[in-house]
Amino acid sequence: MTSDLHHRARPSRPRVRAGLAVLALAALSGCATVPSGGPVVEGAGGDTGATASDGRYVRQLPPGPQPGITPEGLVRGFLKGMGSFEENHGAAREYLAARPSAEWNPNGPVLVYEDADELTIDRLTGDEGDTARVRLLSTRMATIDGSGQYLPADGELIDVTFDLVRNDDGEWRISNPPDQLILSRSDVDLAYRPLNLYFFNRDRSTLVPDPVFLPVSSDRSAPRLVKMLVDGPTSWLRPAVESAFPDGANADVAYDSGTVTVEIDTPADGAEERFGMGAQLVWTLRQLPEVEELILRVGGEEIEIPGEEGENLLTGGGDWESVNPSGVTGNLRAYFVRDGQMWALESDALDSLPQEARVQGAAGLGDVPLERHAVSLDEDQVAGISAEDDAVVVAGTGQDSEYATVLSGGEYTALSWDGYGNLWVAEDVSEGAASDEEDEEQAVEEDTERGDPPASPSPSGAESGDPGTRLWMLRGGTDPVEVSAPELADVVVTQLRMSRDGTRAAVISEDGRGGAPELAVGRVVHSRGGVQLGDALPLATELDEVSDVSWRGGDQLVVLGRDGRGADQGYLVSLDGSTETTSAGAPPGTDMVAVTAAPGLPLLSSVEDDHIWMTNDRITWQRVIDGTNPVYPG
Repeated sequence: MTSDLHHRARPSRPRVRAGLAVLALAALSGCATVPSGGPVVEGAGGDTGATASDGRYVRQLPPGPQPGITPEGLVRGFLKGMGSFEENHGAAREYLAARPSAEWNPNGPVLVYEDADELTIDRLTGDEGDTARVRLLSTRMATIDGSGQYLPADGELIDVTFDLVRNDDGEWRISNPPDQLILSRSDVDLAYRPLNLYFFNRDRSTLVPDPVFLPVSSDRSAPRLVKMLVDGPTSWLRPAVESAFPDGANADVAYDSGTVTVEIDTPADGAEERFGMGAQLVWTLRQLPEVEELILRVGGEEIEIPGEEGENLLTGGGDWESVNPSGVTGNLRAYFVRDGQMWALESDALDSLPQEARVQGAAGLGDVPLERHAVSLDEDQVAGISAEDDAVVVAGTGQDSEYATVLSGGEYTALSWDGYGNLWVAEDVSEGAASDEEDEEQAVEEDTERGDPPASPSPSGAESGDPGTRLWMLRGGTDPVEVSAPELADVVVTQLRMSRDGTRAAVISEDGRGGAPELAVGRVVHSRGGVQLGDALPLATELDEVSDVSWRGGDQLVVLGRDGRGADQGYLVSLDGSTETTSAGAPPGTDMVAVTAAPGLPLLSSVEDDHIWMTNDRITWQRVIDGTNPVYPG
């Protein structure tokens, strides 16, 4: 029996010029190897296979406490021992008194500090008797919560007091260990691996990566990763995504010689749920190179995973590409401006220079000067901010198209299309509350939906001279709805990029008080009460300045910024919050002014002398064409 699982309108998927086959899933008995297909999305999951099974995992076996160790030295050794997960933190337990050693269960949030140099460890009492007390102080830079998410902290303190007692040999041991691990950033790098769990966006057209940190030990990682997946998304991403696994489902997972067997105790509600579970498992497990085959049983029924003979999680292809977490199927073109006209770039191979073609319709004519522009993911619409910054216009890419004004009367600073075909626009309302007369002059499309928030009021709390941003979402590029975005109420947004799956937004903002621009990613939640953007997580905090951002994949950004040592250059930024930001270089002999990226495609940059450069390897940049403001769809 076959079922067409995706026979519906899907505006979130870009047009595939070569065509796209309809997906069908056979729900039959038996087992098969699992194809995944397509390029792995680079980013947080790029180094996820460093487990014992592939020979790259290095066991951490710190030495235990030495005879005569001081109370301070004992606490330092205990902290170092926490970084080893071998034998259930056996190394750290050697620093504990007998009863706490047997009972210690560090299952609270992991507290992360920068390095040992940032620790203050002071003895609060003398060590002449049988007890002592030691206090640990440090700045907390992050927390790894119970779901595995790495959450940056904002200057909170780690303040822990250790009680020590002497054992039968007269050696100091800790009697009150904390209920959470306390690790340095370098210990986190050694003890954890960044991986992605995969869940669906709200129309189930695209998988969304949910970065988590999985403890690495000689134990198999696959069963632990599957259980995390079935348990559901991290608390941060949960409101923005869906899972095909039923609420409350339990997974029995076994791993043997490259095969993962997953048994879900709850029956699936139809073919679409069975496909969804398979897709989530495939994209999650393919990060582990030791996994070659998946056997899935749901509610006692064995589900056949479609694939060709000889294919496995790492080498296969096919059905799973329809929900590729990159948010893209097919080849996207890049767009740029020259002499006010919009042009498209297209290349059949990464090692060939792209060819240019002028866009049809209003965008290609260049009669309406645009300050900024964005192209929808299906490449059927172009949106732009007029050169005077007081209107947002949209036109089709057909031959006789014309621009239509969809927002006007404001000062607009950034725009981007999401994966659902909606246009997002940031409006600068830094001058505070508008007068009633100005409100009436705010021209918004008359067909704004009944019940949408009013178009004109400034963000609550905005006063004359204070910075502030109002955020709009225009359904289909025409129907404006004001987005609830309280975290933008006292900043000015200079750049906005929606993820191609529609669940997150990358925002660069300024505080209006001379502070450096900051980059953050917020989640997008659609509900009956409206649309919200919030709970922003800061990224690229090690850079002194950021000026542009683009989504390279579902879990990685490229930003234009500087780290205090010279001119702006490109950087790759992982959404996991911990992986070190890496340089993508810069064109030689000129200053970068913008950068754009897309999954599996070259990075593009415009420079100050109105030329566009590209790189495929993030090392060698080459000049490709004259123009400005390159963008990939989105």
